[in-house]
Amino acid sequence: MGDGTARRDLEADTRLLQSIFASIQDGISILDRDYRILMVNPVMERWYRHALPLVGKRCFEAYHQRDRGCEVCPTRQTLEHGGAARETVPLTGEGGRVVGWLDLYSFPLIDIESGALTGVIEYVRDITAQRRAEDEARGLAEQLAQSQKMEAVGRLAGGVAHDFNNLLTVIVGRADMLRCEMPQTHPWAVELAEILDAARQAASLTQQLLAFSRRQVIDPKPLDLDRTIERSAYLLRRLIGEDVRVEILPAGNLPPVLCDAHQIEQILMNLTVNARDAMPEGGTLTIETSTVVIDAEYARLHADAKPGRFVRLAVSDTGCGMPPEVQAHLFEPFFTTKGRGRGSGLGLSTVYGIVRQNRGFINVYSEPGVGSTFKIYLPVTDEHPGPEGVEPAARAEEGDEAVLLVEDSPAVRAFTLRALQQLGYRAQAAASLAEARGLAAGGSFDLLLTDVILPDGNGKALYGELRASRPALRVLYISGYTDNVIAHHGILERGIDFLQKPFTVNDLAKALRRVLDRPA
Repeated sequence: MGDGTARRDLEADTRLLQSIFASIQDGISILDRDYRILMVNPVMERWYRHALPLVGKRCFEAYHQRDRGCEVCPTRQTLEHGGAARETVPLTGEGGRVVGWLDLYSFPLIDIESGALTGVIEYVRDITAQRRAEDEARGLAEQLAQSQKMEAVGRLAGGVAHDFNNLLTVIVGRADMLRCEMPQTHPWAVELAEILDAARQAASLTQQLLAFSRRQVIDPKPLDLDRTIERSAYLLRRLIGEDVRVEILPAGNLPPVLCDAHQIEQILMNLTVNARDAMPEGGTLTIETSTVVIDAEYARLHADAKPGRFVRLAVSDTGCGMPPEVQAHLFEPFFTTKGRGRGSGLGLSTVYGIVRQNRGFINVYSEPGVGSTFKIYLPVTDEHPGPEGVEPAARAEEGDEAVLLVEDSPAVRAFTLRALQQLGYRAQAAASLAEARGLAAGGSFDLLLTDVILPDGNGKALYGELRASRPALRVLYISGYTDNVIAHHGILERGIDFLQKPFTVNDLAKALRRVLDRPA
């Protein structure tokens, strides 16, 4: 074999190696002992086209736009110890911006004759898509864990509120009875008024707990969100103070949402107070509405979201903003960054519960020093708002109808029975379904006044059972919370009459007449 043949074979082998080198779909980079690039394949040139030409530059200059070696460098490990190494490194673009992630494997380049380490072969694989998928899965797992935690806390809050409402029914009810019988000039009248005021504040706290746990009973109706905000605007401006400018940007022609108007006002009040506290030196509060369509991809990436048409309520402030560690606990009951005595920590948790109760979801965008934006999404309904008007006041008068009271709490049962008798009703009381059946078998009743949750069943089932033989029987439910017997997540079933604990004699009188005076 002559020199010409050997030269042609060498050239053919070289072309083959170059073809193989160019055909590899991952990045290949050959470096010498000084980190200088000797050879790269087209993939590396495509990734780092902003740094071309690569050959002749040191790897940290071309690939990472640094003037010295990287702290975490598998190539350095290979050059120092002679073995293979691996690290995940950022893929940097123009200006050092991270545009992806790479798995970098470094292998020693050994001279065949001397066995000496002459450089490094870097094998680089793009793992950007895998990294993003892992980050997405991690984010969804965190959202799920947070949602499960909030659900567990909600169940606890609902149970606590239920027990407190039974106690408050007795405190508020009995204190109100005494107040009505006591002359204003009595030396204890002021103390009694203070007791009633404190009890009502406690009842307000339990209502916020019920709102968070989605066990607050509501009666949603189709409404125009812009009109509801307009009605609240004057109060919100008075609430936030003169040093904060309020901008209201209605979308106009919004589709209706199915909500309780009082709850929307509660959301606006709580977010306004929160914004005011975030802007102690003044600023701007912006309330804006719009219609948006949530697609399946967005819903997949946000645990609480669902695809469909939504009305979006955005409340923004130019206040101090919040770091991520605060945002992570923002909607948890009793979590607050305010000083002692400056808040209950229930404002934002109440907003969260109301939004979830109305089948919506909420997102928060905030940065320290920039401000915060709360975006609330409420689903569009096909129902249309009815004509607005003031409902006639219910008559708070007495009655003489026969009432069957079913309540398992002895203290609440005793107070309610006393209230019924004081109002003139012919009332009998039972502590369970079994006792109620026995009383119903021996008498005739016009109305069943029953707790929703009972030790041996529930009031709704009892009413269905009794009404089968008494078609004219009316029912009024009372409860600290509904536990989905007459409502789903607190949203009252149509046609249900409900009185929320705690209540006074006057509240009970109005509710009874509302039910009994209605045409059959």
